Amino acid sequence: MSDSSAEPLSPFDAATLWPQMGRLDTEVIATRQGESLLVRSGLAATRLTNLPHVRRTVVMGVRRGLGYRGVLVARELSGGIAWEVVSIRIARESDEGAIELLLAGVVEEVLQRAGRTLYLRYAEGSPHEVAIQHSGFTAYVSETLYAPPPPVPPPEMVSIRAIDKEDAYAVFRLYCQVSPEQVRRRESPTFEAWAAVRDSLDTSGELVSDGERSLVLWVGLGEREGRIFHHSADPTVLDTGLSAVESGIGPSGTLVVFDYQSAVSQRGVERGYTELGTRMVCARGLAITQTLEERVAVSEPRPIPQ
Repeated sequence: MSDSSAEPLSPFDAATLWPQMGRLDTEVIATRQGESLLVRSGLAATRLTNLPHVRRTVVMGVRRGLGYRGVLVARELSGGIAWEVVSIRIARESDEGAIELLLAGVVEEVLQRAGRTLYLRYAEGSPHEVAIQHSGFTAYVSETLYAPPPPVPPPEMVSIRAIDKEDAYAVFRLYCQVSPEQVRRRESPTFEAWAAVRDSLDTSGELVSDGERSLVLWVGLGEREGRIFHHSADPTVLDTGLSAVESGIGPSGTLVVFDYQSAVSQRGVERGYTELGTRMVCARGLAITQTLEERVAVSEPRPIPQ
């Protein structure tokens, strides 16, 4: 491994990387799941402990001497057609070259694993934004993070239940009703693609509310984040979702709202939510879809019998 290219780390290199993370103190992209994946994959390689199944993970590194200029962690999303960059750390305060090398390296790795799309999220106004854009990533939507107030149940609530496997397509339909066409075309043109995007939302628990014909509310609860999709003129539906988020993520969690969810943002502020910041959601397509030309032989015309 040289300082002019990014290469995948072996499982044992990943296992010995954690003690050096203090030197990589500039966080370009940092999520709790990214750090957890690094530790879990390293421990799994040592076989010193029994761990649950670790999803397919790529750890890239740019070497500098005996240490690293930067390290990247990416994980496979549901279905295997998309991956997400969940952590990028560099040793210097600014090293755009290392960031571009890491992103170029992970693109090659994901392509070898038949991935079609690579996602990442970064803070709005990040000093590393130019390096990310130079690597071919385009922002197509933004997310605003809100700190929730203490949970207060609304006077009226609609019925809410845990999600079932049979609700998967109904959640996709609700997502299509809520999100604008340009966003759906970019990230979820098919149900298969939506499964990967839904996985990137990183929810460990999901709640839904039934309407007359379809779902009117979906609440995704993760370790530190909560999300809402709702499609109803009844304000009680949205209040029920916000109450579920407040009780599900706790006071240290955050509500994540897409930029096209103005109703959720407005109602959240009315309930006492405090805006924390905005991050950009980017994607880079790795596969080119080409339509095959169909050629059908035309037979000689025959007279129609009278």
